[in-house]
Amino acid sequence: MTLGVEMASGKQRFAALLGGRGSAIYDRPLLETKDWIVAPTLGAIVPGWLLIIPRRAAPNCREWSTSSGMSPLGAVKEVAGHLGLSMDEVIWFEHGPASMGTPVGCGLDYAHLHMIIRPRFNFADFAAGARAQADLIWSECEATDAYARSGTRSFYIAGSGDVAIVAKDVEAGGSQFFRRIAASLIGNGEVWNYRHHPHTENIEGTIEMFRHLESAG
Repeated sequence: MTLGVEMASGKQRFAALLGGRGSAIYDRPLLETKDWIVAPTLGAIVPGWLLIIPRRAAPNCREWSTSSGMSPLGAVKEVAGHLGLSMDEVIWFEHGPASMGTPVGCGLDYAHLHMIIRPRFNFADFAAGARAQADLIWSECEATDAYARSGTRSFYIAGSGDVAIVAKDVEAGGSQFFRRIAASLIGNGEVWNYRHHPHTENIEGTIEMFRHLESAG
């Protein structure tokens, strides 16, 4: 228990959300399809921070895509379209573990894709922060090719518009790598850890932003 927020692990963390039994503010779907659910994320460093969570269990979205035939990028595009946003108005990313129980999986070991709508920072700065934060080898590619470039081991992927960056073998960076970058870009680098900083006000702001864009669209 941290700041009144219960930290469940593995499938338990998303069980209430996926089962429609969620009571926490971040366990209530904002958008549902037969293949995935969209919800606000615990620890939203900025308003507009969403999770896309597959209904079919998989350790990462690469494996989900392989087993289901679904496209992670296609899900991002569908959410953006639902909100009347272009792909240049969102940043999406994944910290993908290669196996269960690794630092990259943040204790969840269940695929989920992060998506920030109308972020307070641009993707060029976000990508530059990624390249500067860890001793990783990054490649830039078309967003449509990102998962094909991720190999078979752990990976980071981040994208916006038509562009993505990919790094492989990322165990040293852990699961909150991209959260650290986002916190740094807003000038508050100490608030990246969702276990200690749930950012409830930004979760509420995310819900408000989502519903406003949804109604405007």
